[in-house]
Amino acid sequence: MARTLQKTGANGPLVRPDDVETQIDAALTLPHQPLRARLDITDPQDADHLRSETLVHLVRHGRRTGDQGLISLVLPVLLARCEANLIVKVPDGQLPEAATVREDILGEFSEMFASDGTGKNPDELDFYECKFNRAFRFFRIDVVRRETGRLKLVAQMPEPDQDGEPEPHDDVFARVSEVFRSPATQDGDVFRSELHDAILELPPDERDAVILVHALGYQEESDDPAEETAATRCDCTGRTIRNRLTRAATKLARFKEDL
Repeated sequence: MARTLQKTGANGPLVRPDDVETQIDAALTLPHQPLRARLDITDPQDADHLRSETLVHLVRHGRRTGDQGLISLVLPVLLARCEANLIVKVPDGQLPEAATVREDILGEFSEMFASDGTGKNPDELDFYECKFNRAFRFFRIDVVRRETGRLKLVAQMPEPDQDGEPEPHDDVFARVSEVFRSPATQDGDVFRSELHDAILELPPDERDAVILVHALGYQEESDDPAEETAATRCDCTGRTIRNRLTRAATKLARFKEDL
């Protein structure tokens, strides 16, 4: 039986539509193989097609019960639907970094499942079990607006002068590299620990870019297709790596000053 939703809206506790509730109850009884067959049905008009609201509940159920097999079965299908939506709603050419924005939206949406039941909004996914398309639309718009605001801010930033003044984030990553190179000292260990913690708290894509480039010394990209770089390790472009580093630098900015 479907777990009762906990989140309260403007009109009281959230309640799933009856057809969603019925479908979830039925889906919860399916062994993995019949469920896999249902997940392969892509036509929304097919009576056996599983709604996205149902998929959200199944992933959350898998997390609550420790059923990693269920999560691995359902979550990729749900994310593929989201990705198909984003290709239409956030197409290349709409934003300078549309592919990165789509990646960010999917990444942040995935993280919602990882933090489900915890933090300031433990029941945030309840809305997605009631009206998935509407909930995901609001979420998508919020991320796009945030990115649009960031791009406006970047456009207003002055260009480096002709004397070769470092980019604003160069001093941040100079400290990152220095800490990884320097021998341990009592004062340095405090700084190292705080910096390590801050790096580990970054979103996974930004964290990996920082570690690969500024701790392990990989080039961001290379003209040599045989050379292993941060871009090849992360299976993306050098431009995407640089964008991730820029976002990470904003979050690590406090480490550019001496303690």
